[in-house]
Amino acid sequence: MSGKFFLDDRLKKFRRRTAVILPKDIGIIIGISALSKNDEVVEIGGGSGYGTFYLARIARRVYVYERRIDVFEDLKYNLRDFDNVEIYNIDGKEANHYAYLYVIDSPEAMEILDRVHIYIQKWVFVYVPNITQAKEIYMKIKSLGFRAYLVRNFLEEWEVDEKILKPKHKQLYHTGFLVIGEK
Repeated sequence: MSGKFFLDDRLKKFRRRTAVILPKDIGIIIGISALSKNDEVVEIGGGSGYGTFYLARIARRVYVYERRIDVFEDLKYNLRDFDNVEIYNIDGKEANHYAYLYVIDSPEAMEILDRVHIYIQKWVFVYVPNITQAKEIYMKIKSLGFRAYLVRNFLEEWEVDEKILKPKHKQLYHTGFLVIGEK
């Protein structure tokens, strides 16, 4: 691992057309959900596959929904070496897999939750860029009968040498909010 924002070197070779969920946030998803090799995951809004890359290295199976055809083609290419990933070029509202964990990264998260909440066995994590959306999703998750949590995760890199110990000047503080639902 080297370089900007602690990306695995393999991710740097991925084709990318969309914003991505960074490893710092995927780590929170994996850690809080206690994802295991026996679990199945549904990811709605697969994008470039950064999150899928980490989820598929742990979970038994990952079902990924990506409706944009150009992004879908890149996603298929990026994840071609994973035999436990199924990728669908259809709207995430059509997801119908019962799964331990759902990860939703879509501007249509409210509508998606209305349709898929019955298939979520334990956890749902919704990734949103702003606090207004986060509040709306939080309230939606509660209304669906889940325990709800809202988190924002910071990763701060420090500059260290013989005479200096301080935060690096350039930081990526805010990437998004994670709204979490637990059954």
